[in-house]
Amino acid sequence: MAGYQPIIHRLKKAKWHLQALRSAYWLEGAFRSHPDLTIITVKTYRQKSFLEASLEYLGVSPPVVLNEPFEGRWRSTLKVQFILNYLHSGQCKTKYLLYCDATDTIIRDDPHKILELFKEEKVDLLFCSTMSPLGYVCMPDRYEWTKVVAPKSSRYLNAGGFIGRSTFIEQVLLEANKYIDPKQYRIAARIKRIEDCQKVPDFPLGTSDQIILRYVFPEFYPSMDLDYINRIFYRN
Repeated sequence: MAGYQPIIHRLKKAKWHLQALRSAYWLEGAFRSHPDLTIITVKTYRQKSFLEASLEYLGVSPPVVLNEPFEGRWRSTLKVQFILNYLHSGQCKTKYLLYCDATDTIIRDDPHKILELFKEEKVDLLFCSTMSPLGYVCMPDRYEWTKVVAPKSSRYLNAGGFIGRSTFIEQVLLEANKYIDPKQYRIAARIKRIEDCQKVPDFPLGTSDQIILRYVFPEFYPSMDLDYINRIFYRN
């Protein structure tokens, strides 16, 4: 949906909007962190990310950056494990949690506004949405379910941004974690065709965090839902 979204989660647009944000002098240092909202991300490099740069310009405290040692190649399911470890550690002291991918996301508005928009949705967890149905070819029952839940939107869960109650996020990620083998370093091929499903015989084990979260989505609906009309997150 066209319009203004406080969070941009798309690399080219995030880069452009970060430049635009820095030209808006009246927004420099204009906001503060919400006392009941923790912003987190996962990052494995030292350079300042787009997300960190945007929050710094707005005057908002930097995000909690999660990064732990891991074996093998990077895979997106590590995000689930890092966030769960953070929640289990007791370090999260806020009722609400906002996660954004660091590399291709910026925040360009007041965190207080973002939290209020979330509360208006009357759910416990809201994910960013995208037009890409990647992975659903291997779970046709889930795909048909999405058509019942949102038959007109044709939008699907995107794991690069979400906001919700911390305790509920933990429940969802614990369920997703059942389909993650921490010793499995293989990265599954991009699943576009029915033939690709043969590459992941234990589906969704061996896939991405996004595909796994799409798989468990029906179990948590309607408490967990998507930002179908891009009120908070812009993806595409």
